[in-house]
Amino acid sequence: MITMKKNTASQPARSRAATRPAALAALLAFAAPLFAPDGARASDSGPLLDTLARKGVITAQEAEDLRAELSAENNASLFAQIAKGKVTQSLTFSGRLQVQYNGFSDNVDGNSPTSHVFLRRVYFGVDASLPKDFSASLNYDFAASSFDKLFISWNPKLGANPLSHLSLDVGLRKVNLGLEETTSSGSLESIERSAATRYFAEDFNGRRLGGASYRIGVFLDGNKSAASGKSAGFFYGAAITNPERVGTVTSIGDAVTNTVALWGNLGFTQMLGKEAKFTGGMGAGIIPGQGGVYKDAAGATKTSENDDLVVESIYGTLTAGKFTLKAEVLVSMSENDTIAYGANKGKKQDTNAWGFWIQPSFRVIDELEVVARYSYLDSDGRGIKLSDGVRNAPSAKSATAKALHEWYCGLNYYIIGNDVKLQLGYAGGKAVAATGKDETAHGFRSQFQVNF
Repeated sequence: MITMKKNTASQPARSRAATRPAALAALLAFAAPLFAPDGARASDSGPLLDTLARKGVITAQEAEDLRAELSAENNASLFAQIAKGKVTQSLTFSGRLQVQYNGFSDNVDGNSPTSHVFLRRVYFGVDASLPKDFSASLNYDFAASSFDKLFISWNPKLGANPLSHLSLDVGLRKVNLGLEETTSSGSLESIERSAATRYFAEDFNGRRLGGASYRIGVFLDGNKSAASGKSAGFFYGAAITNPERVGTVTSIGDAVTNTVALWGNLGFTQMLGKEAKFTGGMGAGIIPGQGGVYKDAAGATKTSENDDLVVESIYGTLTAGKFTLKAEVLVSMSENDTIAYGANKGKKQDTNAWGFWIQPSFRVIDELEVVARYSYLDSDGRGIKLSDGVRNAPSAKSATAKALHEWYCGLNYYIIGNDVKLQLGYAGGKAVAATGKDETAHGFRSQFQVNF
């Protein structure tokens, strides 16, 4: 992460080196461009200043003062070229690179095993700090060709009470629903999110709900420090957004999506001693026009503007020393879905998909962590495929099932904390068929990550 700041303080008194003869100033002015690309002033003036100090032209302290002054001027010049906004106070650049390998096999007829290396995520982000408690954040995933966040934020300082610590975001980000979904992709202990989370949060495909994750709208958060488990206390949030999970940030909507979805969450963090704490919370969303799954005349799967979707989550995280236990239950109600299997196949009725996941982890040493997870999803007639819950499992040739079991166990090696880490794990799943045989997929998954 690189941060650049404007120097808004008054200029310090000039050092004694600035009173040296004009010849010294001329020498520095002439030599500085030789040590800086594209005319940037003295980005590496060290050799010249060291030589002048060694020959007695300036003292060692004067050399350090000049080095600091020239470096500040160079940074200010570079900042002025990058940050065009006249009031921008600082820019922070960040990135994430994840290289993943997946080797999976399955019992789906006609499908071939998977064995491939690919770039899972390639993030580049910019955060700008502005006066009067305003800021802006942008993060783009070049691997997925999509934004991970893109919003303007206002964080007013309203008092010492943690509940008054408010943040108002306007733009594109994730709603506060789903513990695992709102956990940063760089901080996941199990490489990929669980089957239950993926079914509820990922993009709508006729089976998955698309009922969380990325939305465009207005978001209010209270006491983010407690929500992240960094401090004790209550936290809360609310949002008004477009109903659809974001496909394109420039969409102006249609008959189904020209309405608003409502979201809310509430929770608390309680310290349980010096090395133990518990965070629990719940969230819900009312999403108009995202229920009523059906296929149109062209065979495309769509939702009905007259049928709504409701999603809910309740979760908890317990940390005690080197041990952590996380768990979450997710439930939904979708109006008038077309049933995908069983005796009522093809008929319209409300569905109540539900699922859960549970994940214990333990730090054997500071650098090494073992983790396991089990997840289950019941689609309640809406249908699910292996690939809806197990990433990289087959999709085109697999059948629509009624439920899905998913599991993971692995090791995390924190080479340089969370910024450089290697993850290795075994993952798999079983789709419970409505008729015929169950389908299974399993294999080895690894990921190398660098944050910067």
